Amino acid sequence: MSDQEQKIKEILERGVENIYPSKEALEKLLRGGKKIKIYCGYDPNSPTLHIGHGITIRKLAKFQELGHKVIFLFGDFTGQIGDPDKLSVRQQITHKQVLANLKDWKKQIKNLINIDKIEFKFNSKWLAKLTFSDLIEIAKNFTVGQMLDRDMFQERLKIDRPIYLHEFFYPLMQAYDSVVMAVDLEIGGNDQTFNMLAGRTLVKAMKGKEKLVLTMKLLEDPSGKKMGKSEGNMITLADKPSEIYGKVMSWTDAMIVPALEILTDMPMPEIIQIKNEMAAGKNPKIAKMLLAYKVVEIYCGKPAAISAEENFKQVFEEKLNPDDIPTFKTKARNIVEVLVETKLAASKSEARRLIAQGGIKVDTKEIKDENFEIGPIDADGVVIQKGKRYFAKVVS
Repeated sequence: MSDQEQKIKEILERGVENIYPSKEALEKLLRGGKKIKIYCGYDPNSPTLHIGHGITIRKLAKFQELGHKVIFLFGDFTGQIGDPDKLSVRQQITHKQVLANLKDWKKQIKNLINIDKIEFKFNSKWLAKLTFSDLIEIAKNFTVGQMLDRDMFQERLKIDRPIYLHEFFYPLMQAYDSVVMAVDLEIGGNDQTFNMLAGRTLVKAMKGKEKLVLTMKLLEDPSGKKMGKSEGNMITLADKPSEIYGKVMSWTDAMIVPALEILTDMPMPEIIQIKNEMAAGKNPKIAKMLLAYKVVEIYCGKPAAISAEENFKQVFEEKLNPDDIPTFKTKARNIVEVLVETKLAASKSEARRLIAQGGIKVDTKEIKDENFEIGPIDADGVVIQKGKRYFAKVVS
């Protein structure tokens, strides 16, 4: 198999959930020699992209390597409204907040894709100019029944939660993005299937052409919750290498094999071998450390991955303090106040809860008393530990 054929095979299969209308249709297009236009949209409702975004960005990079045109769409208009959620209407944010959120995004993705060969677009350029007549022209291609079929709206109906009319507009706006940009293919997580297929419908209706859709598998824990910002368990693209490594090591063993497929470039035969070895009783920690190393290497580079692995071994195997502990100068001595000032706790109530649960150590000694006073503080300072992964050093 030639290098080109291998890359096409990877695009069609690696981490892919579905391709519409079919895998064969996209394969034919890719083998036809025509350079196609692909996009993925990202709503800037947070200052940091996360590893779930990284999955689609890395897939865009694979198309880029084959010479295809890649568009990274900032959803600066759609981001003000927010894609509907399963349980409740999303809180709207201002355009100013949206622009503030995306200001560091290019820096965050530079290790994943060649940003000099991406076309960056903002969907406010066309969505903000739509008239009411335009909206009617778009909306006439969809029925209320189609909108209500969306899984998240079905969930709300089951628990008698309201569905607001403006929430139906979101998939229409995302669909219109495809029309304006005249793309051949849209990529997204499989949770975006409804919106992306709406775009397929609208492109066919308004442009009379085919738009393909490729949906990616989501990184999920065993309960089916996706690893993303909505679930509060995400790895962000702004996390330090040691934080990324530690978070991966906290994942369940059941996530190792899916994550190796979705998040890394490890050859699939090697991943299958790891799967078989774990099924036969091999310690999964070795595979998880390999996964953690490869994720850090992809997002932060090889030197950072080596350092993160050494740091993890130092903290968890040799029981030593990490090398990169943040240092704080404070006059506070009460453990509750110190936890808040060192940002190990967001509030005094959280600090008290952590202490009560046995999650706080001062110089390796577990603290159970919220009235505990740290000190005396010598020249080396006092090391405070929260849980297994978070440290702070207090100096005079």
